[in-house]
Amino acid sequence: MNLSSLTPPSDMPSAGARIPGYAVSVVFVVAGVLLTLVDYQITGWVVFGIVLSLAAPWSPQYLGGWILILFLAAGELAHHHAVLNWRFLVVLAGLHLLYVLAVLALGLPWRSWVQPAVFLAPLRRFVAIQVPTQLLAVVALLLLAPSKDGHRPVTVGEFAVIGALAIVGLALLLLTPRLTDPPASAS
Repeated sequence: MNLSSLTPPSDMPSAGARIPGYAVSVVFVVAGVLLTLVDYQITGWVVFGIVLSLAAPWSPQYLGGWILILFLAAGELAHHHAVLNWRFLVVLAGLHLLYVLAVLALGLPWRSWVQPAVFLAPLRRFVAIQVPTQLLAVVALLLLAPSKDGHRPVTVGEFAVIGALAIVGLALLLLTPRLTDPPASAS
């Protein structure tokens, strides 16, 4: 049986199954190759990234997708300085996208047919996580990344103190209603 001979099941015409299960793997390969090219540009490591991108979806039970994620993250940490640029933000979002696709590939058999609605919840979670993550990355890099002359606007120690105070403030904000509520009676 080849992939072109797959057809939606005839006994479920109202299910609206329109997307084949292997589409997730195809998107994973495309995203993996593009992220490898963005992260490593044209170096010898691109071949390794492309091989991982092609191999990971074929047997997702061996967690090759997570190996690719680690490979791309290591490339971002090793080859680029801590500066705010489009490449860092794209790789940050792309690593999360690869994670979502790898999880979907684990759960969807190749020969399955799925409704497009199956992808709405993961897409909502992806956007809900990426918006604050991208904003936090921009703020952190603007505050911590050295400028051309090597000066940092905020030192790592100052940033840690500010972060600790923010966490304490958030904890107090969330716990204040619980602390001020009268205890429930045991009757």
